[in-house]
Amino acid sequence: MKKIAVLFLGFFLLTGQLRADEGMWPLIMIQQLQDSMQARGLKLTADDIYNINKACAKDAVVRLMTKQNRMFCTGEIISGEGLFLTNHHCGYGSIQELSTNEDNILANGFWAKNKAEERKANFNIGLLAKVEDVTSKILDSISLTMDETSRAKAVADKLTKLQASLKEGLGVDKDNYVVDVVPFYAGNKYLAMYYVVYKDIRLVGTPPENIGKFGGETDNWMWPRHTCDFSMFRIYVNAENKPSDYNTSNKPYTPQHFFPVNLQGKNPEDFAMIMGYPGRTQRYTYSQGIKYYSSKERPMRVKVRRDVLDVYEEFMHADPKIKLMYADKFAGLSNYWKKFMGESTALPQQHLFEKRKAEEDKLKAWIAANNKGALYNEMFSLYDQAYAQLDKYGMYKVYMDDGISNSQPMVFAMGLSKLEALLKDKSKTEEAKKVAADMSKELDEQYKEYFDPIEIKVLATVLMHLTEDLDHANLPKELVDISVKCNKDYSKMATELYAKSFLTSKEKMIAFLANPSLKKMNKDMIYVITSAYLNKMNEMRPITMDINNKLGRANRLFQAAMLEMDSKKLYSPDANGTMRLTYGRVLPYNAKDAVSYKEFTTSKGILEKYTPGDIEFDAPKKLVDLLKAKDFGQYADKDGELHTCFLTDNDITGGNSGSPVINGRGELIGTAFDGNWEAIASDFGFDANLQRTISLDIRYTLFIMDKFGGAGYLLNEMKIIK
Repeated sequence: MKKIAVLFLGFFLLTGQLRADEGMWPLIMIQQLQDSMQARGLKLTADDIYNINKACAKDAVVRLMTKQNRMFCTGEIISGEGLFLTNHHCGYGSIQELSTNEDNILANGFWAKNKAEERKANFNIGLLAKVEDVTSKILDSISLTMDETSRAKAVADKLTKLQASLKEGLGVDKDNYVVDVVPFYAGNKYLAMYYVVYKDIRLVGTPPENIGKFGGETDNWMWPRHTCDFSMFRIYVNAENKPSDYNTSNKPYTPQHFFPVNLQGKNPEDFAMIMGYPGRTQRYTYSQGIKYYSSKERPMRVKVRRDVLDVYEEFMHADPKIKLMYADKFAGLSNYWKKFMGESTALPQQHLFEKRKAEEDKLKAWIAANNKGALYNEMFSLYDQAYAQLDKYGMYKVYMDDGISNSQPMVFAMGLSKLEALLKDKSKTEEAKKVAADMSKELDEQYKEYFDPIEIKVLATVLMHLTEDLDHANLPKELVDISVKCNKDYSKMATELYAKSFLTSKEKMIAFLANPSLKKMNKDMIYVITSAYLNKMNEMRPITMDINNKLGRANRLFQAAMLEMDSKKLYSPDANGTMRLTYGRVLPYNAKDAVSYKEFTTSKGILEKYTPGDIEFDAPKKLVDLLKAKDFGQYADKDGELHTCFLTDNDITGGNSGSPVINGRGELIGTAFDGNWEAIASDFGFDANLQRTISLDIRYTLFIMDKFGGAGYLLNEMKIIK
């Protein structure tokens, strides 16, 4: 391990040739990127972007997190009073939660007239305090020859202890922090990320859904784009400007830094920088992995998700109340349905398997020529074995994630596993009663967004896919037997199981939890099937662990070998939910033969797409009137038009949604919200000619806020560059 450890410990000190447009760069690499970025047009220094001893750009970049502190989006602070922007689709869940049938702010929009009217949002945000290299603390004494199971346990033990000690070292402020120790380069390097977590977040404003989501799924991942994908929130703190739980006495947060807002516009080739939290990329996927994802895994996910989405749409389109109830579920499921569909098509079209195979052949030749076989050759057989196993067993987890986990009664069944275990132990009867009582308190929330006709049809869809798509040898016997008994009439099957289940209504669950028993569980076939599927998954755990061990080891060896072979090239690590910086230019692109796109869109496109009453392309009359009158005010471009969205060649992925797009002077010019269809497979491979980030022009954001929403008073908080 020593040889590889030394290679990676020195990795961030390399200053090899850079590709300006490719790479999601960790902030501790910014010093090495400074010259290249400044040559492109950056006027700031590396210290202006990342410095733990003074205010800098990273202090204005917001990490959106659930109440359990799981990252899901990015935002940016734009005022000295803690006001921040993110995407409409990032705030979507909170906006839906705050909506009622009587006050449907998801459909109608919302703007607080003053701070007292701002509404409590159900998520946290994190601000990155610092990044620390802790590789030596994790990998010391862990050898390359250690078997993978032992290595995984040793690393996990060190991670747990290190995270605890790092947080403890923060002293009296420790409860305000989350400290994540995160692997880079497939576990060859580890960085500690320190986040200050703010828990009192309030909704300030959002446009109506037919502005914030204009174009719907038809336009998702597509260019040209005209959606105004933003929402505004504010951070609140205690009197000492420190994190606090929600309290009406809290005050707006005073940030260390916020982004000035630039209304001057942009030109082709202008420098553009994005800072945010990209979720996951898989740029180093082995060739057999490309084949597995494109030919099997992605198509299966697409098929199951589409069938569930069809059920949602049938009822959502017919009833506005149901549309509101299932809006967030639909949005989350549909976004990646379309992405997975695109990937399953694009990966073969872009010949990524062949390209990756050629890279692997080159690596094999280098290993042989440099007598590195003893160190690296093992990875090729590990990859081949792992993907052969995934081809046989991988779909069971896919159908857990995209099948069972989309049926709410089956999800509720999974949540009863702890209670079942307690009920089996007669010495833990009282503990079982306490667990059941605690579960009863959550029922209002669980069944708040629950509609029987949808759930029956989704259950039928899930049961059909499990039975028809998977090998019966690895399915619960109970599921196979019922499908035979019902002659594979899955609608009948679901209806009968649903009617007899205590999982299908709040009232039945209240009665069950008041007097829980194993007998009731074992008579409920939805519970029995779900529990049996989980048991099958547990039986396959040794196989799953073996696959993960092989892939983990092979990935580490592969990335170490690539870096050693081409030591002058600076490789960007795969995205992993940590703050990254990407930089590039405002650029148009050629999508395909005879199809070329400009680098911006205007409000003309909204009027061209506008279809009154359409579920995706309707728009408020007030907006249509403003656009027809060209009443753009100070938000018009020098060409006299209202620019809506624009393109850059920045390298981003999911999680970057809501990220600030910054010009060379560190001023906000837009908010990133999507990628383009032609580069839909960019998580697996970057194509400089096709890769584009789609961003909302900040001038269109402020136009909607001010001219449409009547919230121009918020401009008084901002630093506006005209």
